[in-house]
Amino acid sequence: MTAPRGGSVALKAVRGAAWTIGTGVGSRALGLFGTVLITYFIARDELGEVSDAAVAVVLANQFSACGVGQYYISRASAGRSVAWHATMVHLLLGLAALGGVLALGHPLGAWMRAPALERFLPGLVLSGLLERLAYMPERVLARDMRFRVIGVCRTAAELTYTFTSVGLAALGHGGMSIVIANVARSSVRLIAMAATVPRADWLEPSPLSLPIVRAMFRFGLPTSVGTAAGFASRRVDNAIVSGLFGTDVVSAYNLAYNLADVPAVQVGEQIGDVLLPSFSAMSGGERKTALVRSTGLLAFVTFPLAVGLGAIAPTLVDAVLKPDWHDVGPMLALLSVLSVVRPIGWTISSYLMAQDRPRIDAVLEVGKLVGLIALLLTMGRLGPLWTCGAVGIAFGLHALASMWVVQAIDGISAVRLAARCAAPLLACVPMVVAVLAVRIALAHAVSAPRGVGLFAEIVAGALAYGLSVMLLARPLAREVLDLLRRATQRGLVDQPAE
Repeated sequence: MTAPRGGSVALKAVRGAAWTIGTGVGSRALGLFGTVLITYFIARDELGEVSDAAVAVVLANQFSACGVGQYYISRASAGRSVAWHATMVHLLLGLAALGGVLALGHPLGAWMRAPALERFLPGLVLSGLLERLAYMPERVLARDMRFRVIGVCRTAAELTYTFTSVGLAALGHGGMSIVIANVARSSVRLIAMAATVPRADWLEPSPLSLPIVRAMFRFGLPTSVGTAAGFASRRVDNAIVSGLFGTDVVSAYNLAYNLADVPAVQVGEQIGDVLLPSFSAMSGGERKTALVRSTGLLAFVTFPLAVGLGAIAPTLVDAVLKPDWHDVGPMLALLSVLSVVRPIGWTISSYLMAQDRPRIDAVLEVGKLVGLIALLLTMGRLGPLWTCGAVGIAFGLHALASMWVVQAIDGISAVRLAARCAAPLLACVPMVVAVLAVRIALAHAVSAPRGVGLFAEIVAGALAYGLSVMLLARPLAREVLDLLRRATQRGLVDQPAE
């Protein structure tokens, strides 16, 4: 594949992001609907225990990675031999790590105050192994910037999980519904990814090459430290919350976190997946310009989603969850801060990886994880809401540190990066005021059917943001619209990015 250059990279990245976000949002919306439905069929304690078991598996899976996928993507000349070595290394390390989780099931359950955790581990470990196998075909697709295929495969897997988990939960299978659904999702993802990538591109046997393995570990170990630390910062809090407050509280916290994560994961993280191969296809000067530009564009898209979600959180929870889940509302409002600051860190992380600076990225991620754990074990002990605040502070400090680092090493002004984010954030203020005004007005009106208040708050917030963004962030809004227009027009002439 010949890497596109300059503007063509930007347009291809926009189309790629559009595909991954577009396919992801629909499946994620249905997935969230399924998550809400499950709360009507499975007890909070049992949901907390399944969540704890899943956290143990995904952390082991992540900490046993060594950055082989990032190495493959960042080396445009890497061939099938590198892909084969990456596949084998990734799978063997996963077998060792996940086997260790199974062996440590009992002490993990005791530490997390989740006595039934061991019952859910075998199925979740199987799901983890299937994910390991699906990893390299997806990396091949990502390096080729075939984001449409990735989006469709992910969507099929997520839909499988949603229908399986809800269906089995409704039939009374309890927490095992989620375990079986995880296995089904991983199976579909593996089959779909493998079917779209020639087997020889990632699974053609190659003689063992120690130089390839050494180069992979030399790049991958610091990369994996950063990636694992970043991933752990999104999961280790569940384990700490469970240990501090028990499975009943961690189930509410996990639900609030998953809801708050939607803007960051379904928009910010999807764009981050597109940015790494896009940055890798650019020259050094182009990357600096693209970093500043993409930071502003990302803020324009994610900030209103994150801030708006926090604003409507209490009304949303009252409208869609049972009364005994009322405590999710305040948690969701606080955790929505995550989606404001996290995508900034992801964008800079993609830039650092493309600049071949995985060690700097690793230091930032480890610092974030250490800070998060410290805040959770101190500030978080004061109560569940303090825990949510601690999480937001940790991610905010990471975003600030990331901006300072790129200024120190590459001269990219942190003030300039922050300024790109300021206008979209200011435009969110009228949106929040509109949502609160509608809530107060409806509270003094005649009681309306369930959900009417939520609909009114969403409409008021959307209108307020649309008007304020044209006043406070008009240049950025025009830039976004221009990029979308150019990507659409280009797509009518060229074959859209897969």
